[in-house]
Amino acid sequence: MPWGEIGLHGLGLVLYPGLLAGSALGLLLEVATAWAMVPERGGPLSAARRVLAAGRPVGDARGFPLYSLAALLLALLAALQVAAPYNPVPAGDRNLLVAGFALLGASWLLWTWGWNRGELDTRLMLAVQLCWLVALLVPAIQPQTFKPQTIGNTLLNPYLAVKVACALLYLLCLPALLHLLPESAPQGVPGGAGRRPPGFEGVGFGLLRVALWLPYCGLFASLFFPPLGDDPLELLRFLGIVAGSAAIGVAISINLIYRGADFTRRFYTMVVVPFAWIALGLGMLSAAIGTR
Repeated sequence: MPWGEIGLHGLGLVLYPGLLAGSALGLLLEVATAWAMVPERGGPLSAARRVLAAGRPVGDARGFPLYSLAALLLALLAALQVAAPYNPVPAGDRNLLVAGFALLGASWLLWTWGWNRGELDTRLMLAVQLCWLVALLVPAIQPQTFKPQTIGNTLLNPYLAVKVACALLYLLCLPALLHLLPESAPQGVPGGAGRRPPGFEGVGFGLLRVALWLPYCGLFASLFFPPLGDDPLELLRFLGIVAGSAAIGVAISINLIYRGADFTRRFYTMVVVPFAWIALGLGMLSAAIGTR
């Protein structure tokens, strides 16, 4: 790889759409989510104080946050793959598989930490991740590419029905993927207290969620909406789609939390998983029709 491309990848990793931009956007969404989930505990300023307080280690703060730091690096790698306006990474270098496996790796590192604490519903998370992979990869069947911007530009019938089904499936998976449900968030939901004194590793995974908003919601915008180039209005459009998908994920999570853990498990196993099979079937059918 030429040094110029290495520099562009490094710029994207540190500034935009990586660490700096992802942290700024993620912090805004984290505060808004904390306010929406616990509105009785005050307004936006109170929510911001709770989010910032979660970044201070309490209890046993010894050790090095190895798992959460590795997960953060994987989340930043996934952020580089989104088809965001002004992304310094060339469009030909972005790959859906890289984003998918990076985000899966970040989730599995959280699993390792949460499983040891006994505070993670691994069956639910595994089911959600498999459904998310269907929503992520099925749109790539017809165009036969893993470049997000190419998939986003594909809007031909009957492929449109596949994209709509996968987009809906993607949104249904967001509450668990973004650690907005107690069953998927051993570090605690946004603005809420962790289940135990978290230490450095718990703080690290709380910060990880801040960095996950842009990769997950940015991939949604990249896959299901056509990119139109580097333009300030297109940047606002992209951020609007990111914020809109995040708001839908938060709304679903609030509803599921209100109904309880048993309902959440039934919802994902009896509604989301069968719907993932339907989306997969639609993708295979569209691919078969397209080869004729």
